[in-house]
Amino acid sequence: MSRRITEQELVTELDASLRRGGGTVFEVTGPPGSGRAAVLRRVARHVTGARVITASASAFESDVDGSVHGLVTADLDAGPLVLVLDDAQWLDETSTRLFRALLRRIHRVPVTVVLATAGLGTAAEDALAGLAEDGAVTTPPWYVVRLPEPVADEDLLARTLHLLAEEDIRLLRALAVCGERAPAAELAEVEHLDQALLRLQCLGLVTGERLTGGVGRAVLAGVSEEQRDDLRARAVVLGHRAALGFGRMSAILHDAPPVGSPWALPVLRREAAVLASAGRTADAARLLARALREPAGEATRADLLVRLALCELDHAPEAADRRLAQVLRLTGPEVSGARVRAADVLACRERFGASRRAIENALSHPDLSESEQEVLTALYWYVEGEPGELAVPAFPDAPEDPVCQGIAAWRLARSGNGDAVALARRALVVRGPGPFAPRLAAADVLSWAAEYESALDGVDAALVDARRCGARVAVAEAMVLRCAVRLRQGRVVGAAEDLADVEAELPRRSWSPLLAARHLVLEVVLLLAAGMVDEARLALVREMPAGGHGLTCAWRLFAHGVVALVTDPATAAGPFVECGRHLRDVDVITHSVLPWRLLAAMSHRAAGEPAAAEDLIAEACAVVERWGVPQIVEDTRGFVDVVRAMPEGEAARAFVEQFFPVHLNRPRG
Repeated sequence: MSRRITEQELVTELDASLRRGGGTVFEVTGPPGSGRAAVLRRVARHVTGARVITASASAFESDVDGSVHGLVTADLDAGPLVLVLDDAQWLDETSTRLFRALLRRIHRVPVTVVLATAGLGTAAEDALAGLAEDGAVTTPPWYVVRLPEPVADEDLLARTLHLLAEEDIRLLRALAVCGERAPAAELAEVEHLDQALLRLQCLGLVTGERLTGGVGRAVLAGVSEEQRDDLRARAVVLGHRAALGFGRMSAILHDAPPVGSPWALPVLRREAAVLASAGRTADAARLLARALREPAGEATRADLLVRLALCELDHAPEAADRRLAQVLRLTGPEVSGARVRAADVLACRERFGASRRAIENALSHPDLSESEQEVLTALYWYVEGEPGELAVPAFPDAPEDPVCQGIAAWRLARSGNGDAVALARRALVVRGPGPFAPRLAAADVLSWAAEYESALDGVDAALVDARRCGARVAVAEAMVLRCAVRLRQGRVVGAAEDLADVEAELPRRSWSPLLAARHLVLEVVLLLAAGMVDEARLALVREMPAGGHGLTCAWRLFAHGVVALVTDPATAAGPFVECGRHLRDVDVITHSVLPWRLLAAMSHRAAGEPAAAEDLIAEACAVVERWGVPQIVEDTRGFVDVVRAMPEGEAARAFVEQFFPVHLNRPRG
């Protein structure tokens, strides 16, 4: 296999080759203008103690058999020898064949070969590329030096273009628009395409069959915007006729004016899906934005807006939120599905007031079906925030719609109502592309009830469907939830893997405040479980300060409390009790979301305040008894025994450090 080295390393490795007596290949590759010839001249001047043969292949002699071979073969038996060959991409067939034979036995002859190629994709280059990966050849070293693209000299480029024939200019403009020879030749009306390409390659304007950097911009600068649009419109028609395929057609369509043909939208949408699935969401977003310029019905436009928002979430989250809100302002029954999808993504985004107001706006439409109104109402009450100006209907505790049952279960469970578990089980019967927020809410409830495997099944099913739909925000939410469930099971390694994958799926800049706060708690617990106390402190510093209100503030305070419990147990009660206050503000009573009461009780015990600890223990037990889940009741009783064994003073810290890996890596929330 070839090994890539830098231009500076070339001389060092060349000296080592000469000391060994040769048997090494150095390939210098780069487009026209990148300085290949200058590198070869420096190499030839540097060589001492060996003969140097320099040769250069020529595009104009590439069909003359033996044109290069005859220059060098006479001296190959009298080593040591350095063979320097420029423009190897133009080796004729006979020279290529004999050169291949030389390279196959180079480890037995005192020859060092330094060759330069331009990356034009010629037959000679293909043969050399095959040799570079051939084990029979690369037993001795084969080094590759890749030179960067040259910076376009605009003055030289302008002078060169000025001297070109009209036919060559037409071809350059066609290539700038099409990027492919098939439609470009017809668009430019070039009769002898190969000869024209060869002329442009020799001038460094074309590499292979593509324009060298800066050329496309220069040749299109000489025509008006109207002429450019005409070129692009004609290129679209020719490309479609030539059946270029989705990838090339989407590239041509990207800069073309709207074509209005029925095949344009599917091409753009299909290629955007391919790019998004490969992680190239910014490129996919550009194609979807272009697709919105094509004429389409309201349902299609709404679908495109949702797809565009899903692609923008990782690099332009504010723009994505605006697109989703735009969909929720659309009226008419034909956009019902897109409205629900947009509301679901906003619910997963947890943008609090902004998400709630956008969903509230959709609920004001007079043409909603009964099922759509029920789902939107459920999502409205799922998102934290103050009620808006409109009178949104109250959400029932036991809806018939299975999509809504997950959110109903979540709302009941927050207040510690044991009826929530059966609702959550029914909600997870739903499969398919959406909505995801109710399914994840139901899985969360089952995890609070210690039904961990059922919760994981629900999370994994939602994860698969969310990936298939490109709903990366739902994927990130599912990963955070799966991390929490595995942590409750004591599966620390799996939990850590899930947490690491969250940022790979969705960058931090796209996280909602609540997602960031939940991630912080899980990160801190995992770090402390691994004994990495300093790293846990740093994680707290990296996140925003624990201000604000509601769930986000509660989770951040919980993270601060956990770190304080390990580092200075007597001080941890403050953030834990404040965490509980914020949870109560949003009607979260259950002990299973965050076990703040018993951890605060531990802190009170460490501070020598047993009465305050007992008050919190009694409150926690009452909440758990009302919840009524046998496994949670049993676990809580065991936790209470640990709390009551908490020593005071200096011994408290050692007690927590011993206790932490066993118990605190299984928080209920």
